[in-house]
Amino acid sequence: MKLIPGKTLIKFDSQLPLYNWLYPLKGQEREHADFRQAYQELDVTDVRSRALYFHIPFCETICTFCTLNRGLAQQGDAAIEQYVQALIKEISIKSRLDAVTAVPPRTIWFGGGTPSVLSPAQIKRIGQAIHDNFDLSRLEEFAWEVEVKSITAEKCEAMRDIGVNKARFGLQTFNQKYRKHFNITASAEQTYEAVEVMGRFFPYRSFDILYGMHGQTMDELAEDVQRAIDLGTETIEFYPINHLATQNSLHASYQAAGLRPLHYVEKMVMTTFIGQCMRAASFKPYCGYGYVRLAEPEAEKDFISNRYSNLYHEHCEGYYDNDLVGFGSSGISQSLDVTIMNDPSRSSYIKNLADREIKVSVSRADHMPYERGVVLGLPYHGSIRKERIPWEKIDAGIVGRLAELVSEGLVEERADEFVLTELGWTWYVNMMYYLSPSSERQLLDNWVDLRSRNKALTDGDRRMIPVSAVERRPAA
Repeated sequence: MKLIPGKTLIKFDSQLPLYNWLYPLKGQEREHADFRQAYQELDVTDVRSRALYFHIPFCETICTFCTLNRGLAQQGDAAIEQYVQALIKEISIKSRLDAVTAVPPRTIWFGGGTPSVLSPAQIKRIGQAIHDNFDLSRLEEFAWEVEVKSITAEKCEAMRDIGVNKARFGLQTFNQKYRKHFNITASAEQTYEAVEVMGRFFPYRSFDILYGMHGQTMDELAEDVQRAIDLGTETIEFYPINHLATQNSLHASYQAAGLRPLHYVEKMVMTTFIGQCMRAASFKPYCGYGYVRLAEPEAEKDFISNRYSNLYHEHCEGYYDNDLVGFGSSGISQSLDVTIMNDPSRSSYIKNLADREIKVSVSRADHMPYERGVVLGLPYHGSIRKERIPWEKIDAGIVGRLAELVSEGLVEERADEFVLTELGWTWYVNMMYYLSPSSERQLLDNWVDLRSRNKALTDGDRRMIPVSAVERRPAA
């Protein structure tokens, strides 16, 4: 991927076909029979802020764009109760490890799967376990993902009572054609009812909209944007769909309908269109794909809002000394240069916890990721404070590429910070890749190459067409 110099909207010669990833991606991996050893080896002395993540791997229906760890289940199923018991046991066990409790959490996130398949009583039991075992004096954000078919006022009340202040759901699209391709079965009425119910209990509601699907037209996108705005939530997140990470069945459905993949130039146009529409409707970006509704006009000049942030994402895509501790099947902990992943098998996760054990895999990066705030935090969140970056420990090549982005107008350097420009926001994914060290770029390239070999997956042309200014020559 090459940076295109000069006066042009097209700043890179190709588009990376994925949009978010952990950093560092992977180091030397080894298996542990006992998870205690993995956490005992963690040195969290330098950790300044922490997130807790809880994975609930159950869904009433399986969406074709999703490849996360999940399985079919409904509220009341015995499998869910067995999992809840195991999760509560994990909370109790891990909270006795010094590295896990050394830093009180600033944010908590329940994801999945579909956490709203839990009953009100199960929500309260898990919440009580968290309150009993962790110091929540620094907690600012407690987010919970829901599915509109399974959310009720009783569940919202239970969530609020344990401290939840943000609820979010995956709407994905209003378009019935694409909802069918995605295997989304909730009705429009259920969506509107869920938004109203959540508004009674939580100060922040959000949902996801996907775009860039095969065959999607600008008319279809414009209708999704307008209906998304009309829902009245406080924030909205628009994701360009990552077709290399979706299921084969989605692509088979596209093919049966005769829908062609969009060129990545078309997707870039959609991204720019969404940004203009949202800003005209009194929203402002707060990260690479999220928008916050403004209660009043902002006097700040920056393109990215500094009045709102998704704190959990600051721990996934932020400074190197913000870390994450995960719970549940496939839950990931990432602290400094170490990544610990829980057993992805739900059945063995439950079985092992009966013996107070968790099978984990551990990887250690080849270097301490001091540059993570530059590589991910700046492009994704829109700014970084200079004093939070240990510049003397960062590879000179990364610093040099950051200077190139400044000179090309994608980043503005100020006395105490670097700030993303509007042009930079358009290319935040490519900037994350461009700023990464060569070892991380190679891992990303390998993943893209591997997924591209799957002949069942179809994706558009990733080449970007440069459109640059040409200086006028004086007449002879």
